[in-house]
Amino acid sequence: MSSVVDRVLECIRRRGSAPTLEVVKETGLSWTEVVDALASLEKGGAVIRSSFLDPTKPLSTTVWTASPIAGAPQAPEGEGIGSVMGIVLNPPLIRDLGGRLPAASMGLMDSLDYVVQEASECLRIMMPYIGDLMSVLFTQHINSVGKLRSIHVITEDTSGNRMALEPLKTYLPNLQALYTTKKVEGVKVAGAHAKLIIADEKVALVGTFNLTQAHLLVNYDVGLLVKGKIVKYLREIYDAVWRAQQAGG
Repeated sequence: MSSVVDRVLECIRRRGSAPTLEVVKETGLSWTEVVDALASLEKGGAVIRSSFLDPTKPLSTTVWTASPIAGAPQAPEGEGIGSVMGIVLNPPLIRDLGGRLPAASMGLMDSLDYVVQEASECLRIMMPYIGDLMSVLFTQHINSVGKLRSIHVITEDTSGNRMALEPLKTYLPNLQALYTTKKVEGVKVAGAHAKLIIADEKVALVGTFNLTQAHLLVNYDVGLLVKGKIVKYLREIYDAVWRAQQAGG
């Protein structure tokens, strides 16, 4: 096992059980390292999810327990396109699953926090609708997002989107937004319907949600948190759209 996986497993064994956030604090490892190690340990049967403290944040508050039969983590992944870190579920789905969460499931807010914190250079966001959820998210991470080289947002051209995004530019001068809706004689001929957030080339969140309260509290939404080569491909797709829109495409 790698030293990182060893440290995570030792922490859980020593404590008997521990929430994800406590493992991060105690080991001194990064959030990414701990999440990757836990996924590997769970896949190998070395740890199990015994409960979670907050149903809206099942990843960060999951309580991990060492398996009575300590299995070994899986071998390192090969040269494939990438891997899925977790299935992303929003609170309505978590509620109606009655706490019986599938393996490797993550909450929407957990996943949004994770992606934002992973970015060290650029955040790329494509969402049809932007609401107060983005303001809340960026306010919680204002120090880190303020240091990014750029925050690019591609979205529909609606008054609601402009009301949500334009005020953010007053304290996030690195934020640029492209409003893509185009109509010809009243008929829409172009727009942004993809829903993804990309942190550099490290990790991407792809799903059915928009950054609005409805998608946090009302709608059923599912997504995937992915890493590996697929993130590079998603970034290339995003940048091609960005260039086309900047050129008036």
